[in-house]
Amino acid sequence: MSKKSKKVKATSVLPMAATGGFFIGLGLGALMGNALIVMAIGVAIGCVLGYSIDKKNGITYGRRSH
Repeated sequence: MSKKSKKVKATSVLPMAATGGFFIGLGLGALMGNALIVMAIGVAIGCVLGYSIDKKNGITYGRRSH
């Protein structure tokens, strides 16, 4: 019996990167005394980083053409 290799679907990195940016921004914001702005910047950087990784991996966020 031969085993057929399954193709693993690519998963999105964006939610994990945005959550990581949130927690890093929360920690740095508490150290700097301005949590809201630093937290928002961390989430924004995480989203940009996650989107660029997803785009490189071929994950789309719009409608798929049939």
